[in-house]
Formats: sequence, structure tokens, C-alpha cells
Amino acid sequence: ELLPRCRQSPGLYSDPVKFLARLAAGALLVAAAACGSSPAAPINDPVPGTGPSAANITGSWTGTGTDAQGPETFKWTVTQTGDRITGSAVMASANPNDGSCGSCHKQKNGTISGTLSGGALSLTLAFPEGGSDITPLCGITMHASTTDIAAGRISARYTGTTTCEGPISDGTLAVGR
Repeated sequence: ELLPRCRQSPGLYSDPVKFLARLAAGALLVAAAACGSSPAAPINDPVPGTGPSAANITGSWTGTGTDAQGPETFKWTVTQTGDRITGSAVMASANPNDGSCGSCHKQKNGTISGTLSGGALSLTLAFPEGGSDITPLCGITMHASTTDIAAGRISARYTGTTTCEGPISDGTLAVGR
């Protein structure tokens, strides 16, 4: 019944084929305008180490950490080349006079190594047995990982082992520039 009325009245509705073509064109224009105003899609970083997630942690870092063996302080000197991290690490007990195992075993000099790729940081802090520290028979290895990297700050959880005290399963650390 729409078609007979359309044929009877001149103007926009006089030709049903033209009307449908105009209606489809209008719908396409509305859809195109809506697409143009949609929020921007997230940027995917196809090449690791480039784009918005790229970071460089080269420099000096200081901070604190804690695990079941007690709190510690850190001083890191880090060099980053591409996604590879290397450097030196000094760990000290937060309270060297408290009599805890950590007050002795967390007085160490060591190394830091790892990777930073796609916003994910993975570090190994190695404090080997030997040397001139207070407990040369004890070595500590910590494995930290995080994506919580902000301007001048890194927060991470770590696990690890000590040759004198056993496994570490509950560590957290926070360092800054």
C-alpha cells in the first residue's frame, strides 16, 4: 500500500528505487560519521622496545624490599641496551643490628641482569657466595618480575633462594631514581 501512495505523490517518495537508494546512502553517511567519532583503538606495539610501552631504566636506583627473612635496602646501577638489562646491585639489611638472619645474610654485593620487553620487566639479582661480606658462605638469588614501571619507579614481587636460609617466596621491592 506504500507503493501506490508513493507513486501518486510527487517528490522524494515518487520513485521507490530512488527512495531506497537515498535511504541507503543516508545510512552509510550516518555510519561513517559514527565511526569517525569513536574512541581511538589501543596502539599495539608490533616491534618490542618501540612505541608507547618503550622504557629505558639505565641509571642509579635505590629502594627497599622485604620478605620472610626481613627487610632490605637496594642500590642498583643499571645499563640497558635494547631489551637487555645488566648492572651491579648492593643489598643491605634495613636493620643490621636486629639479630635476624636477614641482618647478616642481606649484606651483599652482586649483579643484576634481565630483560625489559613490551612493558614487562624480568630481573635476576645474584649475590654469590664468597667475597668479603659478613656471611661469605651464603649466596642469594632473587627473581623479580613486573609490569609496574612508571617514570622513575619500579615495583615488583620476587622469589628466590638462599644457600643458608632456603627458598624466598613472598618478596616485594620498590626502587626509584
